[in-house]
Amino acid sequence: SERPADLISVLPEDLLLQILEHLGSARAAAGTSLLSRRWRGLWTRLPSLTLSLHDLPFGSIQTALHRAARPGVYIYHLNIRVAGQAGMIGSGSFSSLLLNAASLSPVELRLALPRNLQVSCMDVTLPSFHRATSMDLRARALHLTVFAKPHAVSNGCYVPFRSLERLSLSGCHIDLATFIPFCPRLRVLQVNTTGLIDMGNIAIHSASLEELVVEHGNRWTRRAHVSVDSPVLKQLTASFHACGNIGVSILAPMLDKVWWRCSYAKPIYGLGLWGLSEVGFNTDAGRGACVQLPSVHVLSLHISPVQDSVSFPNADLSFAAEIDKHMVTNFSGLDLHLSTKGHMFGTFVLHLLGMHRIHTALRNLKIVLLRSEVIYRTLCLCIWNIYMQYMFSQ
Repeated sequence: SERPADLISVLPEDLLLQILEHLGSARAAAGTSLLSRRWRGLWTRLPSLTLSLHDLPFGSIQTALHRAARPGVYIYHLNIRVAGQAGMIGSGSFSSLLLNAASLSPVELRLALPRNLQVSCMDVTLPSFHRATSMDLRARALHLTVFAKPHAVSNGCYVPFRSLERLSLSGCHIDLATFIPFCPRLRVLQVNTTGLIDMGNIAIHSASLEELVVEHGNRWTRRAHVSVDSPVLKQLTASFHACGNIGVSILAPMLDKVWWRCSYAKPIYGLGLWGLSEVGFNTDAGRGACVQLPSVHVLSLHISPVQDSVSFPNADLSFAAEIDKHMVTNFSGLDLHLSTKGHMFGTFVLHLLGMHRIHTALRNLKIVLLRSEVIYRTLCLCIWNIYMQYMFSQ
């Protein structure tokens, strides 16, 4: 009997390329070369591909990237995950891998190194990914510098990441103050500096940024500074651990949703017997019985007693100033978490409520008492009555 006619292979080449493109990966598209001579090598003429290199040794990934670079072939999704292998990679070798990846002009790039594989401490050059709209880089103490090779010129300035809209950096040491201006369309930025002890200053100035997430999992051992200047920023999430003084400067007039935490390894600010162990700031969605109420911003303070030998110089001024700098936007609620351990706290709370920023803004107060690791949520009416008397006496 005669073989059935191959009606697909006789289709025009542009239709065959559309079929290959819908397969979703370079491996599947290349596999069609086994079907017939008509399909052989056809996948190399695809305008865009998805290339996934997962759990391969570092050297094999370099070879695969070099082979994938073909004239007229562009990678849409490029996913690289190096296999878990202990050791050290030279900065030159890793820079070469990034250059090979950039030559594929991916629209979306994901690159992950295992925790036990480290790049030498010398700076690694980050080349221009001029088509990339999304980049996700995960490593361990990777030092990056920007290679500003011109791909576009805007007002006489080079813009090597002109299409980038989403950026996620984890374990990457990079000068954000220098890098962010190369990303004029950046809308979402996620930065995890856990493990980067020497990255004490975070400066993010962007005219386009709408969402920012910053996480610093280890403790800063020296003075650090967080500076954010973004006129259209709407959502901010930040978490820090501090052993010393932290400078905070947030300029975001359109900020709507906030989740902010700064915890201290030991109380370095306080009043009398009471030390500040954590400052928080978050947005609570208002909920009524039948309707959605407007969201409110809530300041959260965690206070605990300190040892008698601990003293706080310039206690009133430094304690108030430390709380003030974490008020990244206006607030109307205060959550006060007190670990009392049998201590009297009425006088301290009254003093706290009399501070200017809290005194003028407070509309809702919640006090959480922590005793013997059991949390009792209660509103101290006696303190509230004292506070109301204080308010009316002003």
